[in-house]
Amino acid sequence: MAESDPDKTQFARSAGKRARFRGLTQFIGFIILLEAIALGLKAYDDRQQARVASEAVTQGEAGIVSEFVSGKIAGIIQHLRFGTEAGWSPEHLAGSHPDIDRVELLPAAGGAGSKTRPSTRAGLAAAIAAQQERAALHSSGDLIVIDPGGQTGRFAVVKSQQLLPGPERHRHSFALQNQGHHLVDKAGQLTKCSAIFGTALESCATVQRPVFAQRDLLNLVVYLLLLVGPALGLAGLLQLATDNRHRAEMNETSVRRTGKMLTTVLRETKAGFWSIDVDQKHVWLSAEAATLMQAPGEGHYRFSALDHLVQSPDHGKLTNAITDFAKTGQLDLNLSNRDQTRWLHMHGHSDTDSHELCGVLLDVTDVEDARRRSQRAEQHLRSALEGFSGPFALWGANRRLVYWNQAFARVFNLEDTLRVGISRQTVSLAQAASTMERHSRPSGTAGDIVRVASGSWFKMIERETPSGEMITMGFDVTVDIRNEVEQAAQQKKLRQLVVELERSEMIAGELAEKLQVEKTRAEESANSKSAFLANMSHELRTPLNAINGFSEILASEMYGPLGDRKYQEYARDILASGQHLLDMINDILDMAKIEAGKMTVDLRPIDLTDPADAAVRMMRRKAEDKGVKLRLIANDHLPLVDADHRAIKQMVLNLVSNAIKFTDTGGDIRVTLDRKGAEIRVAVRDTGIGIPAEALPRLAEPFEQISDTRGRNYDGTGLGLALTRAFAEMQGGRLTIASEEHKGTQVSFFLPIRASQIRHATNAA
Repeated sequence: MAESDPDKTQFARSAGKRARFRGLTQFIGFIILLEAIALGLKAYDDRQQARVASEAVTQGEAGIVSEFVSGKIAGIIQHLRFGTEAGWSPEHLAGSHPDIDRVELLPAAGGAGSKTRPSTRAGLAAAIAAQQERAALHSSGDLIVIDPGGQTGRFAVVKSQQLLPGPERHRHSFALQNQGHHLVDKAGQLTKCSAIFGTALESCATVQRPVFAQRDLLNLVVYLLLLVGPALGLAGLLQLATDNRHRAEMNETSVRRTGKMLTTVLRETKAGFWSIDVDQKHVWLSAEAATLMQAPGEGHYRFSALDHLVQSPDHGKLTNAITDFAKTGQLDLNLSNRDQTRWLHMHGHSDTDSHELCGVLLDVTDVEDARRRSQRAEQHLRSALEGFSGPFALWGANRRLVYWNQAFARVFNLEDTLRVGISRQTVSLAQAASTMERHSRPSGTAGDIVRVASGSWFKMIERETPSGEMITMGFDVTVDIRNEVEQAAQQKKLRQLVVELERSEMIAGELAEKLQVEKTRAEESANSKSAFLANMSHELRTPLNAINGFSEILASEMYGPLGDRKYQEYARDILASGQHLLDMINDILDMAKIEAGKMTVDLRPIDLTDPADAAVRMMRRKAEDKGVKLRLIANDHLPLVDADHRAIKQMVLNLVSNAIKFTDTGGDIRVTLDRKGAEIRVAVRDTGIGIPAEALPRLAEPFEQISDTRGRNYDGTGLGLALTRAFAEMQGGRLTIASEEHKGTQVSFFLPIRASQIRHATNAA
């Protein structure tokens, strides 16, 4: 019995150990289960957040495209209104707008037959006009655009893809569809739609969204590592607790196992160990760290040897960091490998036992690339917002200013007020000083219409982002407001005219009959005038060209001497008279074209110095023959002007020719180009006979000539100034005449500077 007591005690101890082991096993299993559940919930939450963020971005893209398409539709409608009021043909309307494929008339299209494609377009156009909508999508994919409130009687056919952004700059693809047509997301795709203002259409944005992305796989690997690592560690602790007799062997086995796991973790997480011996001035790199730095292998490396493993700007960076590390006990350093394909982060601390500096080397290339992509994206966004002509501001969730573009500060005169973090209420109070008028739009219409101190009108829209931030955007609607005012005035005049017509219906009938007769007579007269001018142009120019050509041959004695020098002088007189008569005929025909509205100018951005210099060079010989000094004075760096090069040259030629004609020998003529406010002035000043004050109002009228008090007669038709004034007005300018009798005359024409040049000069100032 005495020998059994130790056995019982041993059995009891064994049973107690087994019970404690089972309890420890259950506790460890419970901990692992909790960790697995927590990691699973975290993975599910990350996936849901990624899905919500992708949906928000796609919905935002669809909203931006709907605003973009709505603006395009509004521009097409404005173009239809303007072209209809100007009397343009459908072909002219379609050709003058880049987005319009063609323009059709409602009556003409409707009569083509019920089964033809034009007829269905006309029917669709009539339907949307009846519903007071602006556009609708045809079954063929064409977009039908019509003025819902106008009386144009026309509609535009537009290829819907022309109004949508191209895929080369977006990771989304876009499409238009009718509202109510529900799209089902395909596998691996996400589609969101946004309604287009004033239509029954909506724009849809589609982005590829794989069911299981690479990021999900990476997260799964990380979560598995986070789960497996602690589980294996706990299993190791459990193994150590089960058998104390084999502690040494189990410790060695655990070390080897931990080393393998650590190697796996370091390899999967792209990390490595390092230690620095400051006294020996060398660094020990683990195999993983050596691989990251593209070193030959695990081992010790001197500081100078590491400089050859990193890019040249980082040379000496490690030595300086180690010097500071010895003082602070911490190291935090970013390096790039030799070919700059990998970014590395060194982090460590001082080991008090070994008196070495130890730490880890991490591959942060993905993080660095993501940071750079984020910076580039932010730069692109800032550039786009600065390029946006309207005001833009971003407010944080606490309604404090985060970002604004220059247009926002300029439009509301807030250059000295705006700063990051200023409250929206303070900015609104400052805006009130520059806001002359504010009109709230009807319910359901986004934004208010405001007029600022500069006289421009802006439609201000505020939108809240999914993250709680606020966006303020403004669109310049000055032209639309002016058109609305003008349209209201025209409607008022029209109503007054209708009342007057109703009061005099009998008289109106008689007037209409007389008007028709007079119109017929006027048309016959205009046709006769056009035919007369055409015949005169041919009948006069043909013999004149022959006279000028043969007289030039005689004057130059091309086929031999004429004998008497008088013949050569007569030939020169004939040539001069013929050229003078041809110039008169050209002036008369040009004036006839202007009066008939058939003369056109090709307006392009040009430097007025070029045509003015060409005209002066052409007239210099004539001035020298008369003994008159002719000079061109042009200021440097004159802005560009939208003008016709040929017309400017002809205008300067006319003015200089008049100046030479009325200036005696020894006189002086100056052609001056300078800037006067928002205009460029071209002035021709002479020291000739001058013009009486009472005769100035009659100048610049066709066929008007003023003879001086000395009774001198000058040849010419009197059309030079009239043509010059007509050309100036056709190019948006004006003509002025200033003269003092017996002292000289100055004739000037002014042309407006391009608006973009004025804004550039203002911004530079």
